[in-house]
Amino acid sequence: MVSAPACSIHHAVPFSTLTKIIPLPDKRPYPKELQHIGHHLKKARLERSLLIKDVLAILNVDRETLRAWETGIWKPFARHYPKIIRFLGYDPFPHETKTLGGRIKTYRHQHGLSQEQFASLVHTDRSTVCIWETNQRLPVAETIRAIEKIIGYV
Repeated sequence: MVSAPACSIHHAVPFSTLTKIIPLPDKRPYPKELQHIGHHLKKARLERSLLIKDVLAILNVDRETLRAWETGIWKPFARHYPKIIRFLGYDPFPHETKTLGGRIKTYRHQHGLSQEQFASLVHTDRSTVCIWETNQRLPVAETIRAIEKIIGYV
């Protein structure tokens, strides 16, 4: 765990010879339950004692974006997923991979593709990919073969 910063009384009263170090409380609450992606990021940052500026450089995002992720205000876009997965060392997004829809979603996250970008790979539209990912309907056999070739399940 990161040690708390200290406050020196000597700096507060420059004419005094009294020096007393008082630890400041840690204002960064450690997430007890990993309820969203931001909790995963914050836990990794705190466990590794990384500065926010270091995480910003690794993930190539700005301070406001990281803060919004860590507090659960925003969710990352698909284009951020590969860097997040590399930073964490694991995939924090729950996926089931027993269905074609689950495999499509897993592939998209690992490669940072939006539904629209994946749809262009298989010559369809975003709403169709959404239907496949939620297992509401399967594509035709020819499209299944094309998808499996793209995602590596041939």
